[in-house]
Amino acid sequence: MERRSERRSLALDDLRITIGGVGLRCSMRNLSPSGCMVECHDIVAEVGTPAEVALLPGHVALGEVAWQLGESIGIFFLEPISPKVVAHYALDDWMLRNDWTLASLGTPGG
Repeated sequence: MERRSERRSLALDDLRITIGGVGLRCSMRNLSPSGCMVECHDIVAEVGTPAEVALLPGHVALGEVAWQLGESIGIFFLEPISPKVVAHYALDDWMLRNDWTLASLGTPGG
């Protein structure tokens, strides 16, 4: 049964995450305000392990590992992220990406 109420946006971006204090370069496969799924090589992540996802400059989503299946890891965010940040990564909006600015996303320093 699906626990998530909001729509997931498909994504295909490499980004930096930290799981249990270990920094990794991973591929994000989907993103919603409440979490994301990433693919990481050579890591075993226990459910509940603290995670940080570096989304945009100055914007880190804090969360925890919700599940792992092979190289796929689900991360639940402790605080929802902005739908504008989700839209920035959404593949269905990829043509609009060049029009986004940090100021329009409301990120610090933008």
